[in-house]
Amino acid sequence: MENLDKERLVTVFKSGHEGLIALAKSILDEANIEYLIMNEGVQDLVGLGVFGTGFNPITGPVEMKVLPESEAYAKELLSGLEESTPLDEDKEEESDK
Repeated sequence: MENLDKERLVTVFKSGHEGLIALAKSILDEANIEYLIMNEGVQDLVGLGVFGTGFNPITGPVEMKVLPESEAYAKELLSGLEESTPLDEDKEEESDK
């Protein structure tokens, strides 16, 4: 995506979870959809590091951007990816009942 007008790109996925980011990359690669990753690699550069949110609150989550003409298809492909609740939180909710 070297020669793209980066101002035209639209965000199709955001996450702080490394596994989901890798999976999203794999899905878009398999579909031959060109994308640009924003904020990857800067998560730990700012002194605060990564918190329980999965991303640095200053830099924000990693964002995947595509061309507008690929937006609908990319969102469709990535629609099943979402961050799940950690197991410990699930157990706490069940014990409160």
